[in-house]
Amino acid sequence: MRRLAKSVVLIYVLVVAMMGFFQRKLLYHPRTAPAMQVAKFQDVVSHFPAAKDVQLTCDDGICIGGWLLRKEETSTADAQRPLVMYFHGNAGNRASRMGWYRIFSECGADVLAIDYHGYGDSQGQMSETGLEHSAKAAWKHATSALGYSPGKVTVAGTSLGGAAAVFAASEACQAGQQPAALFVVATFSSMVDVASSLYPWLPVKAVLADRYPSDDRIKSVTCPVVVLHGDEDRLVYQKFGRKLFDAAPGCSTCNTDKRWISLAGIGHNDILSSAGHVVRDEFSRLMMRPLTNANADPKESVR
Repeated sequence: MRRLAKSVVLIYVLVVAMMGFFQRKLLYHPRTAPAMQVAKFQDVVSHFPAAKDVQLTCDDGICIGGWLLRKEETSTADAQRPLVMYFHGNAGNRASRMGWYRIFSECGADVLAIDYHGYGDSQGQMSETGLEHSAKAAWKHATSALGYSPGKVTVAGTSLGGAAAVFAASEACQAGQQPAALFVVATFSSMVDVASSLYPWLPVKAVLADRYPSDDRIKSVTCPVVVLHGDEDRLVYQKFGRKLFDAAPGCSTCNTDKRWISLAGIGHNDILSSAGHVVRDEFSRLMMRPLTNANADPKESVR
């Protein structure tokens, strides 16, 4: 029995060590490419005739790639439409997010889409720090190089991209550059919460390197907030999206600055295919008028 117990303990320790060593392989699934000029992607340029490639240099010296997606050229910042700074999830790269770009465009916005460290044609290796550098570079490019005023920029993200969006919005608000809004879908309170739910037998708090404490960061976000989450999400449970929403500060005198949307019967990867119309309606609502229903019952659902 002692030998068996020792063997079990040894195996457990080895498994924990391996999971800790390979954790970023489990978390990040980038699709890389030597070059991703937007002109090569006909589905993108057919919808955004004035699309341009952008290259950003992050604070750590890493160069990342991106696209500025516009339907038409604009001559001055005053003539620009609103901008959505969009952060994608943990798999693939910016080329596979046309459905999101189309929704933002149909609601009257240009789109700045970037790839994180190690994704697409971006240099570097992905990590929480790398994502933060990428998000900061995107905000700086939008508000400085491109000339969009912070109040015209909506920061948006899905899944892991929601963590990037929360970070970017939090940093901007703390710097006195309040964005137009924060719009996140199927994202989480923290990676500690998500990893603990997926691997309850692991000492996640002890070994997790990239923690993404979005529920703490969102407390500094002073712009309007919209959170959408499927009630059948089995990768990022809806309760973690709700926890993030509840952590947003909200307005002390009104109920007009944050909104929770529960997507009935929707999982993690079928949001656009099954509830794209809801996403479009909610984003259009955000762009067109003040938010309502800030304290919606978490069981309220739309489909």
